[in-house]
Amino acid sequence: MIIRELPNGQLLCINQTSHALMAEEFCRHWGNQDFARPTPYSAVMLGISQHDNGWYEWECSPNLRQDGYPEDFIYVSDLLGKLALWRRGIQRLYAQHPYAALLLSRHAALLYEGDLRQGLPEEARTPTLAFLEEQKQLLAATSRQLHADRLIGPALAEEVLEANTWLLKFGDSASLQVIVPWAQERTFARCPLDFRGAYQPIHMRYDSATIHFEPWPFGVEHFTVTIHGKVLNQRIFRHAAEYHAALAEAPWQRLTWQVVQNG
Repeated sequence: MIIRELPNGQLLCINQTSHALMAEEFCRHWGNQDFARPTPYSAVMLGISQHDNGWYEWECSPNLRQDGYPEDFIYVSDLLGKLALWRRGIQRLYAQHPYAALLLSRHAALLYEGDLRQGLPEEARTPTLAFLEEQKQLLAATSRQLHADRLIGPALAEEVLEANTWLLKFGDSASLQVIVPWAQERTFARCPLDFRGAYQPIHMRYDSATIHFEPWPFGVEHFTVTIHGKVLNQRIFRHAAEYHAALAEAPWQRLTWQVVQNG
């Protein structure tokens, strides 16, 4: 869950699964004379659009923080439960498309490797290391099974898998940047250029209506990204049942941006 605080004090509650679809919208048109198009295209787009599917069950019955404010993806208190979300998402996506699941697996591994460097509570270190080992084993097993596949085999090369994962990271970060929201300008340092090991920094800036990227990595001059969520008038809840009832009755609100070249 992403909790966006609106200027009037209301809360816009956005599901992680909705954010993931927006992340795919940011990547759908990737590729032009300067930036290569990802391959295998449909599997990569599936991996991006489903990269938070493990949150589905949690978001059917979301939690509150101890102070009664809705819990979001940044402040999830159950670290081991969050690992379980990633496992569930990877397993679910693997049944749909193994290569898409490898992108989710690698994306999760990158996040947790960063958490380990920054310092995790001691009780979470051993389970996190076990999770990372599981992802290595998943890659090895999938590579053995699919290395001869005419479409998937070439995309299992380390430089291709890494580049496709960083494309997922681009879509994930661009979406979060505008919907949380975070700073109105940001440079993404590692954006895939040729999907063979070359990367290019891309600068993003946005306002309430438009988003610009420089250099422009897309094959169209403009496109639209949208996100929807439920608007709550109440910010603090006495218990989860009160919060869930408010979400069930809350109206939908949609946010839309035009992504435009040469702004």
